[in-house]
Amino acid sequence: MLNEIKQDLQPRRLLTILTISLVIGAIYLLQVISLSVLVYSGGLAEYAQLGIGIGIFGGIITQLIVLLTSSTGGVTAGPQDSPAAILSIVAASISAGMIAASQEARFATVLMTVMLTTFFTGVLFLLVGWFNLSRFIRFIPYPVIGGFIAGTGLLIVIGGFSIMSDTTDLALLFQSSSLIRWVPGVLLAVTLLIASRRLQHFLVTPLLLALSIILFYVVAFASGSSINELQASGWLLGPFESGSLWKPFDLSLLTQVDWGVIASQATNLFAAGMISIVALLLSVSALELIAHKDIDPRRELTIMGTANLLSSFVGGGVSYHYLGLSALAFRMKANSRLVGVIVILALLAVLLFGAATLALLPKFMVGGLLLFLGLSFLVEWVYDAWFRLPTLDYILVLTILVVVGTVGFLQGVGVGILGAILLFAVSYSHIDVVNDVLSSANFRSNMERPIEHYKKLQQVGNQVYILRLQGFVFFGTAQNLLSRIRDRINDSKLEKLNYIILDFHRVSALDSSAVLSIVRIHQLTESNNIHLLFTETKDEIRKKLELSELSEDKAKLFHYFPTLDHGTEWCETRILNAEASSTLIQSASMQGQLANIFGKELAKRFMKYLVREEMLEWHTVFHQGDPPDSIFFVESGQLSAHFEIAQGKFIRLRSMGAGTVVGEVAVYLRQPRTASITATQPSVVYRLTVDTLKKIEQDDPEVAIRLHNWLATTLSQRLADNNRTLEALLN
Repeated sequence: MLNEIKQDLQPRRLLTILTISLVIGAIYLLQVISLSVLVYSGGLAEYAQLGIGIGIFGGIITQLIVLLTSSTGGVTAGPQDSPAAILSIVAASISAGMIAASQEARFATVLMTVMLTTFFTGVLFLLVGWFNLSRFIRFIPYPVIGGFIAGTGLLIVIGGFSIMSDTTDLALLFQSSSLIRWVPGVLLAVTLLIASRRLQHFLVTPLLLALSIILFYVVAFASGSSINELQASGWLLGPFESGSLWKPFDLSLLTQVDWGVIASQATNLFAAGMISIVALLLSVSALELIAHKDIDPRRELTIMGTANLLSSFVGGGVSYHYLGLSALAFRMKANSRLVGVIVILALLAVLLFGAATLALLPKFMVGGLLLFLGLSFLVEWVYDAWFRLPTLDYILVLTILVVVGTVGFLQGVGVGILGAILLFAVSYSHIDVVNDVLSSANFRSNMERPIEHYKKLQQVGNQVYILRLQGFVFFGTAQNLLSRIRDRINDSKLEKLNYIILDFHRVSALDSSAVLSIVRIHQLTESNNIHLLFTETKDEIRKKLELSELSEDKAKLFHYFPTLDHGTEWCETRILNAEASSTLIQSASMQGQLANIFGKELAKRFMKYLVREEMLEWHTVFHQGDPPDSIFFVESGQLSAHFEIAQGKFIRLRSMGAGTVVGEVAVYLRQPRTASITATQPSVVYRLTVDTLKKIEQDDPEVAIRLHNWLATTLSQRLADNNRTLEALLN
């Protein structure tokens, strides 16, 4: 802390801090004045001086707490435009609804409304900070936030016109007596807007505001008008009572508060609080980028919650970080706590001695500044957004803007959230929930089979339709899945389906509405006599499906399998069992199987070199890491290859049935076994040792050539199948 103070007091840095602080203080002051007048205008205009004093006092309290507790220097915070825009509409509604009441009662009711809104927002800030709920607020869609900001801009623009011309009636606005009052403000606002978008110097705004005041008085004095005449004709903000701007308001005013009128505005007050949370978090995120350092949103929420609670007791408006002013301090290397000190001193001086000076401010300048703020929001989210937002998102922004302007802020919030949900549903439903479309013609299980089986599956495998699903399945994507399956079943150009496999391995979740579409898929497959298989369904997904009676004991032609491999193997086996050639291969002896490959004579000669072995279930043929001493030929039963990934933990690689060969790769490569082979059923195998193979190559080259040719064909078949599967997955 001491090092920071020493650095700030260095002459060059101190001069920069003083200059930037005075500019920030001036803009801060004008912002508070404009927003205070925005709330206490129209029928409450006689209380504008007190409203300005209350606003400045609340700003001092807020800035003091930020100065003492913020995680970084240079941050400014105070009354904000978005909640003030809502409160201005609320104030106008209260004033209009209390026609029979006195002016004091109207003011008391509006003041209490502001106090309750600020207090409620402070409580919200603290709750969101304490319970770390800020992460959920950040899920609000970008176009919805943009619509809220645009709606805020529209309300600020309306408020600006109201201050300058004392009316928002379009017919009255364009009368000559009103035109002359608001046209200068519009010119000022447009000039500020153009200058702020083209000139990036921090002195542009204060210089233009100062110039507008000078020009106003030059024209006024040239026309012969005096200060009193300007005040009497309503051109100036005053007259104000001399002395201090802020005076403790009489507590007896609270007895005149109409609580029923305040209760009728509860929805707008809630909207002000919720929008303030979003705006604060967005400001903190933006300040992190500008300051190039992490800013804890929970801490900032707690700070601003405390500030709003304290400020509410003096009537201050809803406050949080000024993004533009804080960014100015950061960008000009004036991120010092001295900025906060100087801003507080400037506000305090105006609060105690500045009533007479503020009374001389032209109304068109205050209204023009409000118009500038509102137009900057509208330009960003109506004009600029046209070029950077997708069409549907842009339409949502405009819809929220129209609803806010014609109905109300809370209604705009509701329409925005509902629209965002619909946009999400429509957009997400266009995402294909199917990651891969396969069949048994191009995708095999890990069950090793004879070459004849592979050829048969390639011919008739299209009767198995495999869909590997992905992502979150909800009603939109599930309906598309149903349509895809219906189209495949009804496609007469393709082979008739007998099996459909839905693999849920990559599915993260399944919502309840999607279950209905899944049930309709089963109804469709059952009516077409098609087996429906679900593979690798998570427990929570399976529970949802079983609650809709999608279980193996209740649903016909319906099956669950632990993996896609097991489900595909089940379909392959059923297809092959329906083929006579498959049955002959499975039931044939080893010599009969070899006769189909070698021919009878060579098979008989080859059999003399083989050793028959019978194995019980779970007998280990060889272990991972064993030397490659033999090749095994399976006559009957089933073997399984397992890879040990950790001590005692294995994963299944392949299964081998009758008519297959095991262990030939390690023999050819002369490398240790890469997996363990276990009999998963009582099996009969024939062993060919490496030494015997060498003997065959020496004594019977014709048998050796035939054997090597067959093994090469088998390996090539595996490679071709893998290539087909890879091609199917890539396509």
